[in-house]
Amino acid sequence: MLPLRERVPEYLTIFGVTWAVIVVVGLVIGLFSSASLIEGVAYVALVVALGLLLAGGASGGGYTSLGMGAAGAIFGGRQRHDEDYDDEEVRRGAIKRVNTGDRLRRGLRPERNTRAFWQVIAGFVILAAAMILLTVFA
Repeated sequence: MLPLRERVPEYLTIFGVTWAVIVVVGLVIGLFSSASLIEGVAYVALVVALGLLLAGGASGGGYTSLGMGAAGAIFGGRQRHDEDYDDEEVRRGAIKRVNTGDRLRRGLRPERNTRAFWQVIAGFVILAAAMILLTVFA
């Protein structure tokens, strides 16, 4: 994983592009509806913030990997290709049965997901900006 210093420019670029899309879509909504231009931008920002908070919270909280671990434990079957089993015979498929409880335990302990953290932070920043736009300018 890259250090934060090397990831920040990419995060800021994505954040800037996100705001550009919010402004363009908000202006279109403001032009073609009875809402003002600022209200259109603020409402689109609220929707984007909600999406970022939900997506970042789900992936960062382990809910997505929990679902994969639970599905693997319930339905069993062959192991997924991205799972790194220590036993070579299991990886080649020579042994058909795998302890599906391990799959579930891996799903309950998600790996560190810095992208999800910054996704939630961006969601809070956009949410705060949208609230300021609505309370001060609209």
